Amino acid sequence: MKLFGTDGIRNEYGSFPLDTQTIIKIGSALAKTLDSKIKKILIAHDGRESCNLIYENLVKGVNLHSKYEIIFLDLLPTPAVSYILSNNKDNDAYGIEITASHNPYTDNGIKIFNNYGFKISSSHEDEIERLVDNQDEEIDNSSIECSSGNSLRVSYINFISKIFPNKDNPKQSLKIAVDCANGAISNIINDLNIPENMSLVLLNNTPNGRNINNNCGAVYPEFLSNFIRESNTEKTSQNFDFGMCFDGDGDRAILVDNLGNILDGDDLLYIFALYSGEINKVVGTVMTNYGIRKNLERIGIDFIETDVGDKNVLQAVLENNAFIGSESSGHIIHTDTGTIPIGDGLITMAKIINLVSEKKKSVSELYPMSKKIPSILINIETLSADKYIETNESIFTKVKKMLGNSGRIFVRKSGTQQLVRILIEHESEQILSIVEKEIREIM
Repeated sequence: MKLFGTDGIRNEYGSFPLDTQTIIKIGSALAKTLDSKIKKILIAHDGRESCNLIYENLVKGVNLHSKYEIIFLDLLPTPAVSYILSNNKDNDAYGIEITASHNPYTDNGIKIFNNYGFKISSSHEDEIERLVDNQDEEIDNSSIECSSGNSLRVSYINFISKIFPNKDNPKQSLKIAVDCANGAISNIINDLNIPENMSLVLLNNTPNGRNINNNCGAVYPEFLSNFIRESNTEKTSQNFDFGMCFDGDGDRAILVDNLGNILDGDDLLYIFALYSGEINKVVGTVMTNYGIRKNLERIGIDFIETDVGDKNVLQAVLENNAFIGSESSGHIIHTDTGTIPIGDGLITMAKIINLVSEKKKSVSELYPMSKKIPSILINIETLSADKYIETNESIFTKVKKMLGNSGRIFVRKSGTQQLVRILIEHESEQILSIVEKEIREIM
């Protein structure tokens, strides 16, 4: 039985493994695998309407055999859980984020963090899966008790606030549009202590349980792009310097420059590499744009490739002592801010603010032209990804020959949704268009 994908457990709520009985079993299995020194479980969520029920059933499972102090962090980004655990000197707590990240509200999921702030290992996931598969727990109908995690929330807010530019020596006034995706950062962003010369205009920051990621945020950056284009066309003193859009649980961020251009995780990888001083290694994934790779090479920075998934990126960053790691989706692993490397969209935003403030240039001046070559990502819904890929192998081989040495095709099954993702890239948009048509004929 497979519970975990590339980023925790995820599916439509109510379906396996997010049905009531399995959630209880997951909580019970997790508790059985914990070391005796673990006394606390921190739990946060991203605001979906199913989060409370998952929370209640997880806690029932966790406390079936042992009693832990449950600390409820409420609506809070995933990276906050990681940060809080990494700064817990007693190392006596595990953490859970209830989230389906960028997925629609009908989905949900469970991300588990160890007492050092890292997502649990693959071997730990396997152990939980084995226990879930071999247990038949009774439901414990006892009341759910928890402690407030407000002081821990404040510690994370203070941590993020300190990354912003020096409040006593502001470089310039900035106005930033922020698309909260009606998700986990919607409340906490109001509590950040930012310099008075900076203003954040918040969009999509009223989560109602069903509007998370709905035509907004990092999965739909076109919303923020259009908003900035329309606002800045008026050419008033209130123009936006740039915008940031987050995903549902706040670990991803996509940048939109002052002209409305959308800059994803590949662009951010190049920007941070270019302006972060003397660095020599960065990490990307198999999905990282070929043009970004070649331009990193031109400025003397080694590009290290790894599989998709933030755990894989983090592992490659640690193993290679790299400065930064990135996924095209906007998940950036920062190594120079906290106790441990953290993938945090708010850190990404704070660093861009620092860069624009320090250089006294707009984002479009700092990065006037994307280094990416033309690319298209095609998502195909299928209940059997492996069968789809195998059936159409001859088409993919044909496409590879059509692209030649100036492009590539990369086919993989999604680790978080029932999709096959097909990435095609080529220096010529005309050839790319022909290849796209070839692929869409088999959809």
